[in-house]
Amino acid sequence: MARYKNGILGAFSGKVGAVIGASWRGIDYMRGIPKISKKPPTPKQLAQRMKMSMFRGFLLGLDEIIEICFQNYDQTSAMNGAISYNMTNSVSGVYPEKCIDFANFVFSKGDLQGSWAPQATSTETDTVNFSWTNGPFNKLRAAEDQVLLAIYSQVEKGFVFSTIAGTRGLGVAKLNVPKEFSNKTVHCYLSFYSSELGFASTNEYLGEVVIS
Repeated sequence: MARYKNGILGAFSGKVGAVIGASWRGIDYMRGIPKISKKPPTPKQLAQRMKMSMFRGFLLGLDEIIEICFQNYDQTSAMNGAISYNMTNSVSGVYPEKCIDFANFVFSKGDLQGSWAPQATSTETDTVNFSWTNGPFNKLRAAEDQVLLAIYSQVEKGFVFSTIAGTRGLGVAKLNVPKEFSNKTVHCYLSFYSSELGFASTNEYLGEVVIS
């Protein structure tokens, strides 16, 4: 049943025949009820569905960072933007063998500048050490920028991350990881965030590291 507003010519919400009325961010709109196709999906459609399913669950592990740091992408939400971007740019393989391209995976995207020669190592037990070189400091590369660290284990199927790992000016930071990650290979990422500007940097991929 639909609900009318402002008389018969006004906006409505709900279903009327083959039309649905709704409102989003104060904008009233109508859309038709989608027809259910009886045709079998094409390989291209199946590949697209596979990518969508793959990233929906995967990105939830970083939703706290994505909500704030995935910027400059025209979508209804940061998470939808991250899903759309990675479906296009962070997939390798051919259907049905598609997989995530970790080197191109992006969860933080913005105008803040990155670092020079970032590295990740693990020489201490259950710890990943990160280091980088700072260029000349400026508004978009400030010493006070927060350091964001993240690692992902394909074996454990999970992320470990920190949004307050230190400041850019230090040039080093560390991430403590659970013991179940010991002796596992992880993918390592580094990015920065300016609380003053509300800007994030696009995360940098530092390669694979075996946890000590």
